[in-house]
Amino acid sequence: MNNKLMAVTVAAVAVLAACTGKKTAHGVTDKDTASVEGRAASENGSVDLASAAGTYEGTFPAADGPGIKTVLAINGDSTYLLKQDYLGRRNGQDETSGVFKVLVGNVLMLVRPSSGERTFYKVRDANTIVMTDSAGNEPEGMAAESYVLKKR
Repeated sequence: MNNKLMAVTVAAVAVLAACTGKKTAHGVTDKDTASVEGRAASENGSVDLASAAGTYEGTFPAADGPGIKTVLAINGDSTYLLKQDYLGRRNGQDETSGVFKVLVGNVLMLVRPSSGERTFYKVRDANTIVMTDSAGNEPEGMAAESYVLKKR
């Protein structure tokens, strides 16, 4: 179980570190072929994208600073806007927008148009999403709740 948490943490840090320095102009979205396929299911039925759509925020842990303030806007038309502010780092803002695809098990795959990089979030319910690995596995252990974003 500890190894799983370590693997998820390392993967999350690697994904976030890869984002450093890559900026997308505000309001500019590259074309991508990913699209929404179906509905995101929850344990007690299904959550459609209209109810999951909204703005989520939280602060993820960072290996080299106090955290990464993250704001993720999920739109019902399968687009997203992700803003990250690396706290304590000068010029540590990153912003990107693109499209996402709904995978099996409530997992949203966000695709960064400039690089094709993929980030995964699981829809827990209409008010909470959590960063996961590509299989939808949520972080475990004491740091697990540090990867949760809550709807504003």
